[in-house]
Amino acid sequence: MKQQFGLDLVLSQQLKLTPNVVLSLQLLQLPVVSLEEFLRNEVETNPLIEREEEELPSVSSTQEESFDFVFEGGNVFLPEETEEFTPPSRDTVYDRLKSQVLAEFEGVEREVALYILENLDRSGFLPASDEEIAASLGVPVETVERVRERFKRLSPAGCGSRSLSEALQVQLEEMGAPRKLIESLSYLGYISSPSTFKAKAGLTDREFEELLAYLRRCDTRPGEDGEFSVPVKPDARVWLENGEVKVEVVQPSWLNFRINSYYLKYASREELKKFIKEKYQRALWLKKAIDQRRETLEKVLRELFKRQRKFLKDGKTLKTVTLSEIASALSLHESTVSRALKDKFIETPFGVYPSKFFFRGASESSQKSLKEAIREIIESEDKRKPYSDSKIAQLLKERGFKVARRTVAKYREEMGIPGAFKRRVR
Repeated sequence: MKQQFGLDLVLSQQLKLTPNVVLSLQLLQLPVVSLEEFLRNEVETNPLIEREEEELPSVSSTQEESFDFVFEGGNVFLPEETEEFTPPSRDTVYDRLKSQVLAEFEGVEREVALYILENLDRSGFLPASDEEIAASLGVPVETVERVRERFKRLSPAGCGSRSLSEALQVQLEEMGAPRKLIESLSYLGYISSPSTFKAKAGLTDREFEELLAYLRRCDTRPGEDGEFSVPVKPDARVWLENGEVKVEVVQPSWLNFRINSYYLKYASREELKKFIKEKYQRALWLKKAIDQRRETLEKVLRELFKRQRKFLKDGKTLKTVTLSEIASALSLHESTVSRALKDKFIETPFGVYPSKFFFRGASESSQKSLKEAIREIIESEDKRKPYSDSKIAQLLKERGFKVARRTVAKYREEMGIPGAFKRRVR
């Protein structure tokens, strides 16, 4: 059979991000410390970018520029007291956890959470079993399990875990790591032999490297008070002024630079002209990206603290807020809001907190909604042919809940609902 060859012209549409959009997204998710480092590298590689020696005056606030915040043992504090803001105290991990327990738990659940706190070892792990705690306090084991799941997600994340793998799983969940990587930590004991670990966990070489990158950011002893200090800079300040939410995005001197067009005017050779024009365009994109980062972060934080206004008054009251609510109010994509808040620290009149702290109530609310949906599906099933956990996960997906089968099983067991075999009516 004779083959025929030819050329066909096909038109198609493709979504492709331009270099300036990629740069803008990259800078949006960087905390201010990483942003400064990024700009230092740009100054070294781009001859058209020059640092401005003097810092520009703040346009949003007349408060003194002071970025001497220190991160120590999981706490952020100011070494010296300022006139406008009350610096967070240099409390221990125990103190920080206790303040969160008192703010987020009530009644019997608070009693259980305090018991867990009092029985943590020096590394933040919990030796006592759920059954032992339940027996000591005279409460159902399910209550202890529920409280411990919430306790593990306090800051620092992982405290209250019973093993290193459990603590690391919680921390990876807080970082938003893929579920496959989180579940792979069940085989943590084999990680010293990468080939064995990858085989048991079903990870590719690339996924294994991604997991290692996440683990480098984890704390293997989440409850241990640090003996050294690491400098941290808040990305923004938020406060109330005459009942109105005020936001100031920190713009340190390293973010102030000018573009020197001298080389652009006097470049002679064509290849040099091309190089200089590329660097000039890069500098323009960089300046615009920094401005967009500031504007986006300012909008997102203002919208967030309109909802968390009470916290700015009393330093403890937090409402349930989700990323989707903020995104919808600002007509932004949820991923944009997520990037804007990623790894950011926020200074308030009551201390400096990671941005995720102000979304703490959201996970509890979503868990409650998910459990209600699971209960509704099970109650409406044909008792002669009850749904399996896999089928329930599929039905939940149709309702907008994207969860794995094992998640359904976990929440079903927390609610005291037996599996499909035991629910079946013969």
